[in-house]
Amino acid sequence: MDFTNTRPGGAVNRLLAVAAFVLPALSLALPSGYSWGALLMVMAGAWTLVTPPWRNQCDSSKALAAFSLATAAMALIWIGRLDIDWTAGIKPSDFDRTAKYVLALLAIPALCRATPPSVWLRRGCWTGAWLAGLTAAWQVHGLGAERASGYTNAIQFGNIALLLALWSALWWRYAHNGVTRWWAAGAVAAGVYASLASGTRGGWIIAPALVLLMWWLHRTPSRGDRQPAPRWRTWGPIAVVSALTGVLLAQQWPALEKRIELIRQEWRLYHQAGVSETSIGHRLAHWELAWQMGWDRPWLGWSEAGYAVEKQRRVETGEAPPVVLQFGHAHNEWLDLWAKAGLLGITSLALFYGVPLVVYGTALRHARTLPPGTERDERQAIAASGLVLVVGFIGFGLTQVMFAHNSGNMMYLFMNLLWIGALCCPPAASRT
Repeated sequence: MDFTNTRPGGAVNRLLAVAAFVLPALSLALPSGYSWGALLMVMAGAWTLVTPPWRNQCDSSKALAAFSLATAAMALIWIGRLDIDWTAGIKPSDFDRTAKYVLALLAIPALCRATPPSVWLRRGCWTGAWLAGLTAAWQVHGLGAERASGYTNAIQFGNIALLLALWSALWWRYAHNGVTRWWAAGAVAAGVYASLASGTRGGWIIAPALVLLMWWLHRTPSRGDRQPAPRWRTWGPIAVVSALTGVLLAQQWPALEKRIELIRQEWRLYHQAGVSETSIGHRLAHWELAWQMGWDRPWLGWSEAGYAVEKQRRVETGEAPPVVLQFGHAHNEWLDLWAKAGLLGITSLALFYGVPLVVYGTALRHARTLPPGTERDERQAIAASGLVLVVGFIGFGLTQVMFAHNSGNMMYLFMNLLWIGALCCPPAASRT
């Protein structure tokens, strides 16, 4: 692989180029696969700090500064309200989640000097989706697992695989020859299969909204400076992959139908008979409890330790069902922080989502004012990819606490940094 076609900057550029490929490519293929790309980004940031100047006309410096503030605010919430029980002493493991946020901040100086090229980001997404699909197929058909979970859990695996599939679809139009068109189109099918094989219903619920978002973002045809491919070469891979996706969907449909039917059954059981010992029932019980607890302490919440103690008390007094003791979070990102960190936590989470949404939305509007060509096309695709990431995490967080898991924190933090950093990528560095 040639990682030299990047902006001047020597070692930092090369590290960021490799990271742009490795982070999405290995995210689901290895245990903590996303950590390798993140490590390269942190190394690039550390190298930048010891080899001034730190900045080299970075177009995204203001956006990166805003995201760094939102990241720092979330880190303070984790360390102040969730990760450390200040009444019971401090342990090194208490800083595990906060350390990831500090490392993300350390990577930012590198992105102010150099740029992760979008060509390697899209290749990484295509490769990552393929490897996710192969991992799912091996676990389900080779090992006989009921649900594919990769090296994390089924929900995290399925949600991240869905993002890889959607990113692959967004970047399909930038596959400029037959090999890469098949590679990209196959990646979409592989990522979709991995998500289906995971049995992750929360991801399926938000998937239609994400697809509509992608359609809206790319409703205007690309009018770049490339010659359009012959029709059969353009639509051939799409037709074949669409047929393959249909076959995969048909194969998985009995399991999908069963899990969807369970939603209706478990919903009725909870509301009609108070049964909370089901997947849907315990979520509804957690949501109701977290909502009530948040109103009891609306400003700063109960903290992680206080949440556990109060939850135990309410179970003992019959105010909450015993099933809520089986999980340490409320299975909803907003309600979990509402109960544990109150309005302070909710505000920080809103900034953590809202800042990159504004960054990508602003970049998208600006890109559409540019004259037709490669720069406009690629900036639109980068901004669209970032929007899909953030909106996806907001949707996933409605039924799962993504930030309670290592994979959720790492993918959101470092993929946001890559997409924001890539917004200032010059067109010549992004071409295949």
